[in-house]
This record gives sequence, structure tokens and C-alpha cells, in this order.
Amino acid sequence: MANIKDVARLAGVSIATVSHVTRGTKFVSEPLRKRVYDAIEALGYEVNPVASGLKSKNTRVIGIVLSNLNSVFFPPVVRGIEDVVSKRGYRLTFCNTDFSDTREREVVRMLRGSWIDGIILDSVADFKNTEYVRFLARLGGPKKRIPVVSLERKVDRAPILSVRIDNYEGSRLAVRHLVACGCRRLVHIAGPAFCSMANDRLCGFKDQVQQAGLTVGPKAIAKGDFSPERGYAAMQQLLHDNPDLDGVLSANDQMAIGALKVLAEQGRRVPDNVKIVGFDNIFVSSLVEPPLTTIDVPRYEMGRAAAELLLERLADPEAKLQDVLLPIRLVVRRSTVSTARTEWDLQSW
Repeated sequence: MANIKDVARLAGVSIATVSHVTRGTKFVSEPLRKRVYDAIEALGYEVNPVASGLKSKNTRVIGIVLSNLNSVFFPPVVRGIEDVVSKRGYRLTFCNTDFSDTREREVVRMLRGSWIDGIILDSVADFKNTEYVRFLARLGGPKKRIPVVSLERKVDRAPILSVRIDNYEGSRLAVRHLVACGCRRLVHIAGPAFCSMANDRLCGFKDQVQQAGLTVGPKAIAKGDFSPERGYAAMQQLLHDNPDLDGVLSANDQMAIGALKVLAEQGRRVPDNVKIVGFDNIFVSSLVEPPLTTIDVPRYEMGRAAAELLLERLADPEAKLQDVLLPIRLVVRRSTVSTARTEWDLQSW
């Protein structure tokens, strides 16, 4: 079996150059990279990442912990991460928590035991639990720290990087649009109560409705779980409790799409009778009928930013902690403005 010395000899380069090419640890010119890869192919050489990791204490593997691998929200995020880390010779491993904080802790501990180099975490845990926050902040051992980047949530008073948007302001932006479109009896399909992101969107809805001089009715909030099925059920409940509603803000697009189906079934014309706004701008929102007005979350940029923060931290464990706040925008489509022009999103799937 060929070894790294054989590759270096055939390529006419040093062993260190072969190592840098295969592990992505240092810039190597394209001609040299080609010679190394040609030699690797000719000899059938295979890098042993486990052995390499045992020697260097680095596996060049990054763990991605997501709350729901089935969610259409995450592919652009993951693509952004992969586009950054692959150029530096890192591989990704994925874990799913199914919105379970218990499962989340299990997979984080598993990744720590696998000598992972870093973790990008979409957490559903209660960050008021200082014990768990301290655990994340001290992940690893005395010879190797494992940095964590939090997606969508800031972790206060802890050395944990984060990349997020302002969910509170996103809901306020959506409500301002609904009010400007003439809505006066607004309701909200909220996300799960344990999710701080959903709570921020709920608070933004309530505050902006009141700031507009309107009232949040006692039955104007229906709890959801981010799924289209729950959006469907929540919209049925809201229509029963608020038959004269004219504006809906959903905590995400999937639930908004479920709500659109109910409105169509019950003969509520959108946007003539009821106007509805989603959140996230997933690709499906441009394809439903009518196309969904929504708050755009720059998911690809979120993934890229998270990966860049993590790589910076790996290169310099003393680098300044950062909380990156990405911009959001309102995408107006025909679920609120009948004359809005909509182009299908044909690039994201």
C-alpha cells in the first residue's frame, strides 16, 4: 500500500507539501496541487483521517447539529457552510435533534467524543440553563478546545460565537406591512413556546400591533410547531375564534402554506379578504398560489458566516468573540398585494 513518502517521491515534492494539499492546511499552488493529486491517483494512495487526527489532535471534521434535517430551511445554510469549509480541507458530519434538547445534549457529547474540531449548532435548548451553556463553552479537553457557533440564537454571557437575524424586528416589519395594506384584525400563528426565535417573533407581532393602535385579541394567537400540518390546524382554530380576521402573520413559511390551504378551502380570498405574511422566504413560498409575502432570511449567508467564524476561531482560539447580525428584508408577493410581481425561485431546489 502506497504511503505519503511514495506520493511525495512521485510528485517530486516534500512530504509536508503532500500533507498540506491533502489536509488543506496551507496554500499550495495549483501546479503543485495537480502533481500531488496525479501522484495520489496513480498510486491509489488514501489518506487515513483517523490516523492523521490522532497525531495532530485535529480530525478536520466539523459537526453540524440541526433541529430538523427534513426542514427546507436548512439546505441553503448547509451549502453556505460547505462552500467555505471544503476549501480548507474540512469535512462535515450531520446530526439531527428533532427539536429535543435531550437529544441535542446527547449528540453534542457524541461529537465531543469523536474528536470533532468544531460544531455549528442550531440549538433548541434553554440557554438560561447555565450548566449547559458552560458545558458548550468548555467543550473539549485541556489539550483541545472545541469551538461552537450558535445558529439563529445569541448566547449571552458565554464565549460562544453566533450568527443570527433580528427575529423581533422581522415580525414588526411584517406587521407594519399588513397594517399599511389595510389590515386591522390581525392574528399570529406562533412557533413552539420552547423556541426563543419563535418567542421573539411573537413578541414583535404583539408589540407592533399595539404600537399601530390595534388590539391583540384574547384568541388571536395560535401555537404551531413550524410544520404545514400545524399551520393548517392553527388557521382553522383562528378562523373559528376570529371569523372577521383580515391579516395573518405566520412564524414561518411552512405554517403559512398550511394556512393558505385552509383559507382557500373556506372561500377566503387572498389577498382580497385576508392577507398573510410568512417568515424565512423558503423556495416554496414563491411557488404556492398566491405567492407568499415573507420576511427573507439570508440563509446561505448565515451558513457562510458561521463557517468563517468557526474557522477563524480554530486558527486563533483567542480571536475576538463575535455575534453576527445579518440583515433581513420584506419580500412582497401576491398574498398581500394583488398587483405584486412574483418570479419563481427556481435556483434553490
